[in-house]
Amino acid sequence: MNPRYLIMMCRLVLGVIFLLACVEKILFPHDFAMAIFRYRLLPHSAINPVAITLPWMELTAAMAIIFSYRFRDAASALILGMLTVFTLGIAINLIRGLEIACGCTTTAPTEDLISWGHVFRNLGYMFLAVIVLKEEWLLTRLHPRRRPL
Repeated sequence: MNPRYLIMMCRLVLGVIFLLACVEKILFPHDFAMAIFRYRLLPHSAINPVAITLPWMELTAAMAIIFSYRFRDAASALILGMLTVFTLGIAINLIRGLEIACGCTTTAPTEDLISWGHVFRNLGYMFLAVIVLKEEWLLTRLHPRRRPL
């Protein structure tokens, strides 16, 4: 398989995942704020601003990594950063012994409880983001006029 197509598939996978993840959060910001509150990691004053802005960041990064030639490297870096924070939040609460909903794709408080499977899944997504970031960085630095897929 051509490496350029592999990178394109990695971008599509990450983009679709983040597109699907942001929909319910955008539609139901109060429920997403409650999901963030259950993690017990942020001060109360930061929960609402994060619940309002984070889904839009996910949407922007997803659209940019799929469709934008110019901002793919920034989108993959943003996705990598978000995944790092999400993974740390899940791991911290697993170590604490809390049984809370992930809040990844649904804001329902009893569905999709966090597990080490979420951590390993996110590590896989982080690996994809690193691949995309590396390739986009190399393409834009080594071949600035070349237009990748």
